[in-house]
Amino acid sequence: MSRTTKTPTIVAVLCLLFAQNLFAQAPKNDPVSFNFDGGIAFQSGTDLSDVEGGFSVNRWFASMGVTYAWNPRNSIGLSVGGGTTTYDFDTLTTIGGGTPWEEIDETRISLVGRFGLGEKGTLFLIPSARYHGENDANTSDGRTWGMFAAAAWRLNEKLTIGPGIGVFSKLEDSTRIFPILVIDWKITERWYLSTSRALAASQGPGLTLGFLATETWSFGLTSRYENQEFRLDENGTTPGGIGKDQSIPVVVSAAWKPNKTVKLALFGGLEFAGKLKLKNAADELVSESKYDPAAIFGATFDLRF
Repeated sequence: MSRTTKTPTIVAVLCLLFAQNLFAQAPKNDPVSFNFDGGIAFQSGTDLSDVEGGFSVNRWFASMGVTYAWNPRNSIGLSVGGGTTTYDFDTLTTIGGGTPWEEIDETRISLVGRFGLGEKGTLFLIPSARYHGENDANTSDGRTWGMFAAAAWRLNEKLTIGPGIGVFSKLEDSTRIFPILVIDWKITERWYLSTSRALAASQGPGLTLGFLATETWSFGLTSRYENQEFRLDENGTTPGGIGKDQSIPVVVSAAWKPNKTVKLALFGGLEFAGKLKLKNAADELVSESKYDPAAIFGATFDLRF
């Protein structure tokens, strides 16, 4: 099956503020800190299983944030970010009668609260507002709202763990609720299991099994559930409809952190259990199809000062 190709769009991804601030310690001297992070991600071409055609994806996302910590256990922050996901469907694609969507824009603003609970507990509250939609889609029709909330307790020097929940509105006026595991487990001096940064950051953080190779290099295996939905414009095959892209990415990563300010990482892996859905403006299913496992790879950066 032939596919059209494009020059990859530069992409910045992967920074769910929840994971970034989950176990971060407050600065010792200056109560105000800043962060700038983002990255690029590419999904290779893959075939649709239930209809004709195939597609590839390029993503970018970047965010900036500021945090004020009035003591080592209590802080509040603000983050603003945005990016674009570009879908390149081949000429044979029949889902939705042709190319169902192309370029999806995303913007996001989040508050991040981190508060001490007793001597060993920590409460995390992260309300956010998001927009996902095509370039010419109605902005108000692409907005969603939600909250991440979690509590974790330091059981001993090696293990901090607790439950969490994500509650988010959906574009079709319903609500998505999902659980979150908050964990920071130092299995050995070098091996750890922790709540991790998310890929494409739609469904909360994932889990990472990591290995500290040196003081500056670490490696990890990360997995999570991804569920993107976005409003379509009036110019496509399904005017004002809703597109969805669901998958389970599993990636390995290598990260270099030469100091407390800079962290750079490369990642690569596969997306499993992929599915595309297309609904019309009345929230009726128009078409859906699973897609074959697809290779994903990219890079991220994280600057803190």
